[in-house]
Amino acid sequence: MSILRGNASLRLASVVLAAGLWFAIAGRQTAERGVTVPVEFRNVPRDLETTGDAVNAVDVRVRASPGLIDSLDAGKLLATVDLAGAAEGERIVQLTAAVIQVPYGFRVIKITPSLLTLNLERTQRKTVPVRPRVIGRPAPGFEVGEVVSSPAEVRVAGPRSRVQEIESAFTEPVSVEGLDRTTTGRVNVGLEDPLLRLEDGSRVVVTANVREAQETRTFEGLAVAARGRPARLTPSRVAVTVAGPASRVRALEASHLTAHVTLPGSGSVPARLPVAVDVASGHAGVSVLETRPPEVAVRPLGPGSPR
Repeated sequence: MSILRGNASLRLASVVLAAGLWFAIAGRQTAERGVTVPVEFRNVPRDLETTGDAVNAVDVRVRASPGLIDSLDAGKLLATVDLAGAAEGERIVQLTAAVIQVPYGFRVIKITPSLLTLNLERTQRKTVPVRPRVIGRPAPGFEVGEVVSSPAEVRVAGPRSRVQEIESAFTEPVSVEGLDRTTTGRVNVGLEDPLLRLEDGSRVVVTANVREAQETRTFEGLAVAARGRPARLTPSRVAVTVAGPASRVRALEASHLTAHVTLPGSGSVPARLPVAVDVASGHAGVSVLETRPPEVAVRPLGPGSPR
């Protein structure tokens, strides 16, 4: 019986030893996983901004037991970079395991990249004009005239070097397709540089003036009259070019245009005076583009002088 009891004790000791050995070996088993971890900059000075190629995430390899690895929630990992006290210029930041927030039981093995080069610049603000855009073609016989934005300017902010380069902002396009009248739309404003941002709102009202197609026409040999006192004019006739809505320009006649120079009622008279042209009433929208020549020689005439 003593022999049987001794064998039983030996068998039990062997089982306990084997179990302990198995648990020891199993406890030393590990697994690794690579995850993408977002980078968060903390305590950034209020008047500084990061420029250059932004690093928004790093690759992190973590190690833990197989059971923990299977339960890893990558969304709970975060890399934090403290920029308290940073000054304008270039800064190199080393990423270590200490800056990676991981759950209990995990160990950070590798970070890629492990060095970040940050360029810090002062924040600057600037007011730039808005460049409104239109698309499409108006109805036949019509065209797009003036296109304006209200407000006409917006305020942008961002890193100093980027703000200094920007010259304008642009809008979403306003369609004039098939229109025969002015149209207005409230649209968003955009910036070409993604590092810049808008302040005081990002929407404007764009008005596209759709008008009758404009046309020009030239009237040759219009007589120039002297006003104020008699005078001899050289040349005595000019050519006048007008512009305006096509239908009104085509209806215009030479008799609707009066070319003249105005002499002072007394005293000396300049040797040359500019030619002015009046357009008769009833021809709204028609304007004088050019007079050739733009001025004439003037010689005042006394009483009884031949003209």
